[in-house]
Amino acid sequence: MIHPRRPRAIAVPLTRDGAARALAPSLLPLLLATFVLAALLLASRAEAEGTVTNPDGTITSHGLSIFGDLKYPADFAHFDYVNPDAPKGGIHRTWDLGSYDSLTPFTEKGDAPASAWIVFDSLMASSLDSLDQMYGLVAESVTYPPDKSWVSFRMRPEARFSDGSPLTAEDVVFTFEMMKTKGQLRYRAYFGDIETVEALGPHEVKFTFRQGAPVRDLLQTVASTDIFSKAYYKDRDFSRASMDPPLGSGPYQVAQAVAGRTVVFKRNPDYWAKDLPVNLGANNFDEIRIDYYADQASAFEAFKAGEYTFRGETNADRWLTGYDFPARQRGDVVTAEIPARTVPYAGGVFFNLRREAWQDRRVRQAIETMFNFEWINATLFHGVERRGPSFWERSDMVAAGPTPADEQAVLEPLLADLPTDIGDILNDPAALPYASPDARQRDRARQRQALRLLSDAGYEQRGGKLTGPRGQLRFEIMYASPDAEQYLSPFVQELRGIGIDASLRFVDSAQWRERAETFDFDAVLVYVPMSDTPGQELSDAFGSDYADVGGSLNVSGVANPGIDRLITEIATAETREDLNVRVRALDRVLRAMTIRVPLWVRPDTWLAYYDFYRHPDELPPYATGAPTIWWADKERYDALRAAGAIR
Repeated sequence: MIHPRRPRAIAVPLTRDGAARALAPSLLPLLLATFVLAALLLASRAEAEGTVTNPDGTITSHGLSIFGDLKYPADFAHFDYVNPDAPKGGIHRTWDLGSYDSLTPFTEKGDAPASAWIVFDSLMASSLDSLDQMYGLVAESVTYPPDKSWVSFRMRPEARFSDGSPLTAEDVVFTFEMMKTKGQLRYRAYFGDIETVEALGPHEVKFTFRQGAPVRDLLQTVASTDIFSKAYYKDRDFSRASMDPPLGSGPYQVAQAVAGRTVVFKRNPDYWAKDLPVNLGANNFDEIRIDYYADQASAFEAFKAGEYTFRGETNADRWLTGYDFPARQRGDVVTAEIPARTVPYAGGVFFNLRREAWQDRRVRQAIETMFNFEWINATLFHGVERRGPSFWERSDMVAAGPTPADEQAVLEPLLADLPTDIGDILNDPAALPYASPDARQRDRARQRQALRLLSDAGYEQRGGKLTGPRGQLRFEIMYASPDAEQYLSPFVQELRGIGIDASLRFVDSAQWRERAETFDFDAVLVYVPMSDTPGQELSDAFGSDYADVGGSLNVSGVANPGIDRLITEIATAETREDLNVRVRALDRVLRAMTIRVPLWVRPDTWLAYYDFYRHPDELPPYATGAPTIWWADKERYDALRAAGAIR
């Protein structure tokens, strides 16, 4: 319930002797009416804005914002970036690489489809035109004290699972019990700061956080967690991989699932929340179908043949030279370059610091030096890529140049705990990978730089082999995308050229899971998700508690008390400005450690789709919105099918 703000008490002016001054009788009714009107206007305004301070000091709102005020008031009709009149219908058909063997996306066992989350609803929903705001979905309001030590959600009584059963506070309590005890290890850790979850009634749930926990982001963490049905799992093991369609409360349901081949989600016409402001103009396709392919080449040929209709492209050579096929020439296929404004995944070849050979930073620096990005970019990618040394590219969180005073103030108290081999972090420029002045394949200066570093680390060339205390230096890169071979193979050849026994190991999803969970690799090609509003989740990627947790995002095994303290400072930043400074400091430290060979980023998102997709004139600033807020032109779709362009 949203409580209107109480008007302030009205003080009656006093004379020196304390007696109230007499007011003209004719003005008193008018003055009282004015006061009453002002009070009503204040209450009405508070109700419309939707964020109020209650008599006990707690805050009740229709939304959550980490920094700053909410953009949308309580009575907003829909998000600004949607077409509220978008027609329903049509099929969104896309693709994925590899396979899946489970429809349960939150457990350690099995691999689930990438879109499995669309079956579920959460307490609140994010907007795509802000970086850190959420609005009511299952929850109609949220209440919390100024210190955010707890939060309660008032849930909508009309919320339903897809089988018609009510979604209650007990389901929320059950969800967090399961996630903390049987969910993926990273989820168990994310929710470790939740002390209790209790149902205050059928439609109100309260979370109490551990004393001293970094609570800034916890409200949105619990608000965004998908909700499971307690009744559904009465006779089912939550932790087990399963191909049984799960029961959710979201806009889509699993209609067909053939492991390794396809998964189909059907829009639920009776979806309980379809008319809520957060959903108006969204979830427009009747069907979402994902087909699976063994490799990029076969997937691209299938797109050209119209076997699926929507594709995101990541390969520059294919984007620039491969899309001149008949369907594109006829105008049946549209290509679009959409400006990207969010932090991309931090891609790179990450070293396994748990292995003795890679604990010497100079060895890691030498291997990073031998990645000839300039030649790869010019030869394979037509020069369009840009090296991405930062973990937070395309943002204000990128460390640059010598350390400025505000970052020094963050780093100086941590110096005793930071790695000792990262140089003068208070004064050195932010680390950048070696860059050639031109794009020669055989770069002698690059080789000399790498060999100098390796010599300092105790290695020398003997008979063409780079040899150290443990014999020849060996380096194997594990990867799962066949597309990566085009740039990893030249990298391996460069390493072999200076005497390293370098090799590649391609693995399927099952092998990947097994080797990643047991840290059975020298280095691995991965893309680690980075947030636009980093917080405590950074522990999963760089925290000591996750260094030896199989399957965590901390693939390198970073374990350093200084970084742990820095993550805590990031998680407790109270302003966007403080957050940016602290993340830049962390970016500076991670880059100085050389935990990966960084890859590249681009300023645009590349999309190709058949010309029946439609979208709002202005897409949201922080996402393409596809397919959620896009829709199908049925007449054009039928024409493309009749012409044989799509199947």
